[in-house]
Amino acid sequence: MMTLIIPAVFVILTLAIVCGLVRLARGPTVIDRIMAFDLITTSAVGMIVLLSIQWKTAMYLELILIFSLLGFFGTVAFVYYLSRTHDLERPPKPEAATPASLQPASNHD
Repeated sequence: MMTLIIPAVFVILTLAIVCGLVRLARGPTVIDRIMAFDLITTSAVGMIVLLSIQWKTAMYLELILIFSLLGFFGTVAFVYYLSRTHDLERPPKPEAATPASLQPASNHD
């Protein structure tokens, strides 16, 4: 049973990586590219897990952790960078002019 499931899931993960690469190349927004990068790293981790199961070894656990952390920190770094650049591109808010009737009266007694 496992001899049929593992190759089928491997093909599905390969298709997910191909779809992620297409979305990474085409965009159209940066958020789409970030999500595509996250999909690719998650699918790569899944492939490493499948290979570890198929070869009946636990030697790839460190590699799985490294790929997972790289994917996570890469996504966090992209989002942090975008939030910083978005704040820099946003024009400052103009201060609302207060009418003379709402301004505090000055006492010159």
